[in-house]
Amino acid sequence: MKTSVSKRASRLGASLSLGLVLLSAMASSVSAQTVTTTPVGAVTNTITVGLNNLGVSVLNANLLTSACSSNTASTVTLSGSSNVGALLTAGQPYYLEVTAGDASIVGDRFDVDTTATITSANGVVTLNTASVNNTTTLTTNVASGATFALRKHITLAQLQSFFSTALVGSNTAANADQVWFYNAATDSFSVYYLRADLVNWRLSGSATNVSNTVIAPGVGVLFRKVTSGATLVAVGGVRTNNFALPLTPGLKFVASGYPVDASPSAVGGTAALGWTGNNVAGNADQLQVYNPTTDAFVSYYLRADGTTWRQVGTTTAVTTSSILGFNSAYMIKRNAADASYAVISPVAP
Repeated sequence: MKTSVSKRASRLGASLSLGLVLLSAMASSVSAQTVTTTPVGAVTNTITVGLNNLGVSVLNANLLTSACSSNTASTVTLSGSSNVGALLTAGQPYYLEVTAGDASIVGDRFDVDTTATITSANGVVTLNTASVNNTTTLTTNVASGATFALRKHITLAQLQSFFSTALVGSNTAANADQVWFYNAATDSFSVYYLRADLVNWRLSGSATNVSNTVIAPGVGVLFRKVTSGATLVAVGGVRTNNFALPLTPGLKFVASGYPVDASPSAVGGTAALGWTGNNVAGNADQLQVYNPTTDAFVSYYLRADGTTWRQVGTTTAVTTSSILGFNSAYMIKRNAADASYAVISPVAP
């Protein structure tokens, strides 16, 4: 379980300008189940030929918002919900997010075992406790009284639907549009490509359709466009609660939980919040942003004073510069783990 968010979270003070259009916020009640929509926004990415760093910071609609009456490590029982499984589609990926309640778990996310939840046909959501997307583990009844939102994950197939012009598919990976996921264990990217039928996606070197591969909240990707640019428009909900983003030593390729540009200072990059500063860049925690023009990551590091950030190889301070785009992705390079790291919401609920 996370420690106090107020002690370990980063703080974003930016507003929701920067490409976001707030459209509405409303709530409705259907029978005993409540569906509350978050504020809705649209974000636009201009995708150029070659590699583009990409993060999706808007959300699929809430299928359900409900208070938790009890939980175990692998189940969450939602009060007032008679059949959560009826809201799910077999074979599709879903997750629960804590949107209100105990500050130590607000913003945490848990993947759903879709098959088991459909089978149970009651108010119990069975969790996929083995999922790497889970941000923490639950102890018995720690979530009692907390509010959960149930959403469908964004997948490769849905990402494809965000494009206003058709993507390029090919049965040869090198000739197709691609999505690259970072693999920290191998320090390399796994390449997924669109097939010639313009429907199926495959992991390069595999013959399996992986169109339902999840792009989880907080996960950044690289998008490789093979020919002609394109425009990506994602319309969805805007998160109003805090955003859990546990950190481990080494590299993590992340995306923002909110459609707001941020600076190193805004994401809590200080020694006081657990980051490691050093005047030798290689010994300090870093933020690394992909530059498509140079096809390389630009590195920024925390100085020994614990607050100042510089671009590696320069003396220019970028502490309050908005170098972390709301619709892109960046690497966090950490010396130490921080399982409780979270981002305080810049969006008033």
